[in-house]
Amino acid sequence: MTLTLILVAVLCVTVLAMLGWRLCSHALAMATLLGFLGIACGPVPKLLLPALQKPYALRPSADWAPSNAIVLLTAGASFVKRDLIIEPSSSAYGRIAAAVILYRDCKRSGARCTLLVSGGDANRVGEALSVTYSRTLLQLGVPVSDMVLETHSMDTWQNAKFALPFLREIGAQRVWLVTSGVHMRRAMLCFEHFGIHATPMRADYQRGYLSSLPIATNVAMTDAALHEILGIAAYYLYEKTGWSVLV
Repeated sequence: MTLTLILVAVLCVTVLAMLGWRLCSHALAMATLLGFLGIACGPVPKLLLPALQKPYALRPSADWAPSNAIVLLTAGASFVKRDLIIEPSSSAYGRIAAAVILYRDCKRSGARCTLLVSGGDANRVGEALSVTYSRTLLQLGVPVSDMVLETHSMDTWQNAKFALPFLREIGAQRVWLVTSGVHMRRAMLCFEHFGIHATPMRADYQRGYLSSLPIATNVAMTDAALHEILGIAAYYLYEKTGWSVLV
């Protein structure tokens, strides 16, 4: 997203220069350069990321109910062509680890614990994300009997919408929501919309890095933050216009 915007700006600079609008061309070129440096050298992600993650920085203490559901939101998958296998994306393992830690703590308490993995085939790899993640969860010691797979959701809104009937069937008295810190705010909005009062448990906490030279990580973190900001804006737009009842 960030690089696309920069490329569009460069194209506009070129068009303005060809039209002879030098002042506008130079002003836009300078703004584009400053914007790129602000993103790639760290100031922009350092401003955006805390605004999304700060409310979830401190993980809540585990206060288990007799029956608990841990909802794991998936984060993509990769098809390894050489081995013909599908596995969770590199950004997913933090979420998986956080969910397993929470599950093990719940089991030690003696409470009932169900791990609800939510995700359809959003990456078009030929398998629902929840199924892909279930294999890794099995390897980490989560038994099939304690897993429920939601295999149809294609986005965060559907994660919440399609999780609701499963949570009712489980009879969960407390719901724990596991996802990335930068994604948590939007996820909580969606789950609250469907009346699911979840306890947020962030899997990670991202930050920007101030640098005298551009860093690709800062660009990636800015992309993630902008994606969430646009998603949150869309949520409020849908709520205000009433479109949310139609999706």
